Amino acid sequence: MRLLHATPMLERGKKQHKRNIEAAASVTGGLTINHQQSVRYKRTSKVASFQQSGAADAQPLPPLHDVDMSWMGPNGFVLTGIEFTGDVVYAQSWWCRFFA
Repeated sequence: MRLLHATPMLERGKKQHKRNIEAAASVTGGLTINHQQSVRYKRTSKVASFQQSGAADAQPLPPLHDVDMSWMGPNGFVLTGIEFTGDVVYAQSWWCRFFA
């Protein structure tokens, strides 16, 4: 698993200013994307999760459901999906960068 930096780009589904995203603390860890059975959707969903160390550790970011790569460049990419926060569903994007 390759480690990378990830920064959420939306706050409760609302786009943040580019300055705020660039200034925000990023999470560093390993990214996995798997197909999982979703209880909420009652179907299979592609889910991205971000872990800092072992699988038993709490995830630093809520998983992204129905994830899709919306942008890719030479130094990173953006994943876009749906984030569940309690009973509320929000759009979310992660700006993911590779270590230099």
